[in-house]
Amino acid sequence: MGIVIPFPTRQVMDDELAIQLWELVMAGEIGTPEYRRLDAEINRRRALATAPRQQAAGARPWR
Repeated sequence: MGIVIPFPTRQVMDDELAIQLWELVMAGEIGTPEYRRLDAEINRRRALATAPRQQAAGARPWR
């Protein structure tokens, strides 16, 4: 038997989106519909990742 380590699919997907966005930038395709779609998806994922942290911080007073 071996130890099974879960594959970090979400991180890979995020990295692939960033690579695709960078490839569009290098190709001079800033502002195209594909660029805007990828940029919006990356921003949406960032907002979802920080939303639970912001809610948790607001729920607990530091004092």
